[in-house]
Amino acid sequence: MTADSTLGHESRSGAIEFRLAIPADAEGIAQLYDDVYFGSYPIAECTDPTLIRRILAADEHIWVIALDGDLVVGASVGRPEPANHTYELCRAAVRREYSGRGNFAVMFDMTIDAAKARPDCQLIYGYARSERARQLFSRVSYRISWVGADGGQHMFLGDREEHLIGVCVNPDRSATRVLPPSSIVRPASLVEREIEALAAESVEGEYPAVLTPGGAAAFTHRSEHGRIWYSVFAPSRTAFISDIEAAIAADARALVWEVLDGFPMAPGPIEHATVYVLADKLELIAELCTAAGDPKRRFTVRGYLPAWYKDGEGRYDCVVLTARTDDRLTARNGLEPLIDQIESSFSEEFR
Repeated sequence: MTADSTLGHESRSGAIEFRLAIPADAEGIAQLYDDVYFGSYPIAECTDPTLIRRILAADEHIWVIALDGDLVVGASVGRPEPANHTYELCRAAVRREYSGRGNFAVMFDMTIDAAKARPDCQLIYGYARSERARQLFSRVSYRISWVGADGGQHMFLGDREEHLIGVCVNPDRSATRVLPPSSIVRPASLVEREIEALAAESVEGEYPAVLTPGGAAAFTHRSEHGRIWYSVFAPSRTAFISDIEAAIAADARALVWEVLDGFPMAPGPIEHATVYVLADKLELIAELCTAAGDPKRRFTVRGYLPAWYKDGEGRYDCVVLTARTDDRLTARNGLEPLIDQIESSFSEEFR
């Protein structure tokens, strides 16, 4: 697909045009996110025209936009994670007055098509902010499996929003999923059915010794319990724990709560934390889900990511765990029934 690939759909002023963004679109893209999110969108990569222009010029992201004349009315981004051969389908926005007026599934299809054509793409994942967004995802030509939720990771106008997590395997790239020896997913549950819908070859095999998938991190904390790597997204007061080194599960739990309690230096308070754990590390998962006298001082299983972590030729399942220490309201934007089914897909001791 080239930069001039377009598709048309009738709009109020003529035809909505869908194409890959170019540096000259930077101002219009920034204005889109500013208008749609009432000036509160927290990611500078979508609101700073200079940064957007640089990203587009360097071809760092796949950025598909929808235009009504010269007005950017929608956008979708494919963000690569080369080390994991994964692409995130993210940062989607559509102007409210255009919602329901155009086939914006075209944006997602074009983003997925561009991602799956790249040699470093085995898995694509993304988030649905609302039931309307989930329905939009459902109209793309590739089956999205809804396997988790983020536990209210993002703040919007002072409250939290809980988003769905969806994944699909690139049918044009080989991906071998290694099954864990046992699973925390309940038989015949929604998540099990969604996993079975993935087009990945599944094999039995040993899992790596690592506890978590790793990845880029802004901070490292070391104590007598071991080491932990994490990043903080200050606008939403959230932390993502990318890697843990600890001799026993209790030490890993201690490290996590040292970070959440503000023991190391961090840019502001942390109210929400996410950690992915390899699916065979049941002792660690159980330890993190244990409340030590305080119901807020525990993680809960929020999702299951099949074929998530790449190591050599294999891809290994991971479990999504989140913790909340705040009392903010949480909006699910019509996703309540599906999130409830996802939660009930896991054993009660992990919820």
